[in-house]
Amino acid sequence: MAKVRVIGTSIEAIQAAERELGRKLPLSFSDWLLVNNGRSLGALSIFPVFDARDPRKTWESIVHHFENGWQAWQANFSDTAQDFSVLLPFAECGSGDYYCFDYAVFGKKGEPIVVLWSHETGDTAQQADNFGTFLTISERIE
Repeated sequence: MAKVRVIGTSIEAIQAAERELGRKLPLSFSDWLLVNNGRSLGALSIFPVFDARDPRKTWESIVHHFENGWQAWQANFSDTAQDFSVLLPFAECGSGDYYCFDYAVFGKKGEPIVVLWSHETGDTAQQADNFGTFLTISERIE
Protein backbone atom coordinates (compact mmCIF):
# COMPACT_ATOMS: atom_id res chain seq x y z
CA MET A 1 0.00 0.00 0.00
CA ALA A 2 1.38 3.41 -1.01
CA LYS A 3 1.96 5.99 1.69
CA VAL A 4 -0.52 8.84 1.51
CA ARG A 5 1.14 12.25 1.22
CA VAL A 6 0.19 14.73 3.89
CA ILE A 7 -0.62 18.14 2.45
CA GLY A 8 -0.82 20.97 4.92
CA THR A 9 0.19 20.82 8.55
CA SER A 10 -1.08 21.34 12.07
CA ILE A 11 -1.09 24.33 14.37
CA GLU A 12 1.10 22.28 16.73
CA ALA A 13 3.78 21.81 14.02
CA ILE A 14 3.75 25.56 13.31
CA GLN A 15 4.03 26.37 17.02
CA ALA A 16 6.94 23.94 17.38
CA ALA A 17 8.77 25.70 14.53
CA GLU A 18 8.06 29.08 16.12
CA ARG A 19 9.56 27.90 19.41
CA GLU A 20 12.69 26.64 17.64
CA LEU A 21 13.04 29.86 15.63
CA GLY A 22 12.33 32.08 18.63
CA ARG A 23 9.73 34.15 16.78
CA LYS A 24 6.12 34.03 15.65
CA LEU A 25 5.52 33.33 11.98
CA PRO A 26 3.33 35.85 10.13
CA LEU A 27 -0.35 34.88 10.25
CA SER A 28 -0.74 34.87 6.44
CA PHE A 29 2.24 32.46 6.21
CA SER A 30 0.89 30.20 8.98
CA ASP A 31 -2.52 30.13 7.29
CA TRP A 32 -0.83 29.15 3.99
CA LEU A 33 1.20 26.41 5.71
CA LEU A 34 -1.93 24.91 7.31
CA VAL A 35 -3.19 24.13 3.79
CA ASN A 36 -0.02 24.00 1.67
CA ASN A 37 2.88 22.86 3.89
CA GLY A 38 5.41 21.04 1.70
CA ARG A 39 4.15 22.54 -1.56
CA SER A 40 5.99 24.85 -3.90
CA LEU A 41 4.79 28.12 -5.30
CA GLY A 42 5.42 27.48 -8.98
CA ALA A 43 9.19 27.10 -9.31
CA LEU A 44 9.77 28.64 -5.87
CA SER A 45 10.19 26.19 -3.01
CA ILE A 46 8.60 27.54 0.18
CA PHE A 47 10.21 26.06 3.29
CA PRO A 48 7.74 23.87 5.18
CA VAL A 49 7.52 23.41 8.91
CA PHE A 50 8.61 19.95 10.03
CA ASP A 51 5.62 17.64 10.33
CA ALA A 52 6.22 14.21 11.90
CA ARG A 53 3.34 12.81 9.81
CA ASP A 54 5.46 13.29 6.68
CA PRO A 55 9.11 13.64 7.78
CA ARG A 56 10.62 12.92 4.36
CA LYS A 57 8.73 15.76 2.69
CA THR A 58 9.23 18.25 5.52
CA TRP A 59 12.69 17.55 6.99
CA GLU A 60 14.19 20.43 4.95
CA SER A 61 12.05 22.71 7.07
CA ILE A 62 12.22 26.44 7.70
CA VAL A 63 14.12 25.63 10.92
CA HIS A 64 16.56 23.36 9.04
CA HIS A 65 17.27 26.08 6.45
CA PHE A 66 17.57 28.76 9.14
CA GLU A 67 20.08 26.75 11.15
CA ASN A 68 22.13 25.44 8.21
CA GLY A 69 22.18 27.10 4.78
CA TRP A 70 21.19 30.55 6.06
CA GLN A 71 23.90 30.55 8.74
CA ALA A 72 26.51 29.45 6.19
CA TRP A 73 25.64 32.36 3.87
CA GLN A 74 25.79 34.83 6.75
CA ALA A 75 29.33 33.70 7.56
CA ASN A 76 30.37 35.34 4.27
CA PHE A 77 29.51 38.70 5.86
CA SER A 78 31.14 38.15 9.26
CA ASP A 79 33.70 40.90 8.55
CA THR A 80 30.97 43.50 7.91
CA ALA A 81 28.65 45.40 10.24
CA GLN A 82 25.55 43.96 8.53
CA ASP A 83 22.96 42.56 10.94
CA PHE A 84 20.70 39.84 9.58
CA SER A 85 19.07 38.94 12.92
CA VAL A 86 15.79 40.61 11.86
CA LEU A 87 15.51 38.38 8.78
CA LEU A 88 13.86 34.97 8.60
CA PRO A 89 14.27 33.17 5.26
CA PHE A 90 11.18 31.29 4.06
CA ALA A 91 12.23 30.43 0.47
CA GLU A 92 15.47 30.13 -1.47
CA CYS A 93 15.92 31.25 -5.05
CA GLY A 94 18.01 28.95 -7.24
CA SER A 95 20.77 31.57 -7.20
CA GLY A 96 21.38 31.43 -3.44
CA ASP A 97 19.29 34.50 -2.67
CA TYR A 98 16.52 34.17 -0.09
CA TYR A 99 13.03 35.54 0.31
CA CYS A 100 12.81 36.60 3.94
CA PHE A 101 10.44 38.10 6.44
CA ASP A 102 11.96 41.36 7.73
CA TYR A 103 10.91 41.67 11.37
CA ALA A 104 12.34 45.22 11.56
CA VAL A 105 9.62 46.55 9.22
CA PHE A 106 5.93 45.76 9.56
CA GLY A 107 3.48 46.38 6.74
CA LYS A 108 -0.09 47.69 6.83
CA LYS A 109 -1.50 44.35 8.09
CA GLY A 110 0.93 44.27 11.03
CA GLU A 111 3.05 41.50 9.52
CA PRO A 112 6.75 41.66 8.62
CA ILE A 113 7.37 42.75 5.05
CA VAL A 114 8.82 40.32 2.49
CA VAL A 115 12.30 41.14 1.18
CA LEU A 116 14.68 39.50 -1.26
CA TRP A 117 18.11 39.06 0.34
CA SER A 118 21.15 39.01 -1.95
CA HIS A 119 23.81 36.41 -1.12
CA GLU A 120 26.35 38.55 -3.02
CA THR A 121 25.87 41.89 -1.24
CA GLY A 122 23.80 41.07 1.86
CA ASP A 123 21.40 43.82 0.82
CA THR A 124 17.62 43.44 0.84
CA ALA A 125 14.95 44.75 -1.50
CA GLN A 126 11.31 44.92 -0.45
CA GLN A 127 9.10 42.59 -2.51
CA ALA A 128 5.73 42.77 -0.74
CA ASP A 129 3.92 44.30 2.24
CA ASN A 130 3.21 40.82 3.66
CA PHE A 131 3.19 37.14 2.68
CA GLY A 132 -0.41 37.27 1.41
CA THR A 133 0.53 40.04 -1.03
CA PHE A 134 3.70 38.13 -1.96
CA LEU A 135 1.51 35.17 -2.97
CA THR A 136 -0.59 37.29 -5.34
CA ILE A 137 2.50 38.90 -6.87
CA SER A 138 4.21 35.50 -7.30
CA GLU A 139 1.14 34.04 -9.04
CA ARG A 140 1.26 36.82 -11.62
CA ILE A 141 4.96 36.26 -12.33
CA GLU A 142 4.61 32.51 -13.08
